[in-house]
Amino acid sequence: MNEITIILNEFLIQTKSSSALISGAKGKLITSLHLDYSDSVAAMSDAILSMSDKFLTDLAKGALKQLYLKTTDGGVVVMNKINNSHSVIVFSNDGSNLGLFLRNIDELATKLSSISLLK
Repeated sequence: MNEITIILNEFLIQTKSSSALISGAKGKLITSLHLDYSDSVAAMSDAILSMSDKFLTDLAKGALKQLYLKTTDGGVVVMNKINNSHSVIVFSNDGSNLGLFLRNIDELATKLSSISLLK
């Protein structure tokens, strides 16, 4: 396992998340764990993040840092910017401890931002 995969795997175990991926510029898949159709999910996530960032910019609300989606089944998807060109997307079946989950993902993004491949 490379450094990015190790960090991502430890995060999934620690937070009991089901899957995750890291995408680069234009939705290019960097890595994923426990996720089917990772390439498609990375591309769709990039589109969602790009539109959301444009939405916030047009409203003069600042740049997008984190996006949270909740499913009807109680699962959550959190997309967190690592930097201007990379994002981490995490999927969890349980959104019950949301505050801690969001903080942990933000810390994960900060940790990943120090890895040379993601700079």
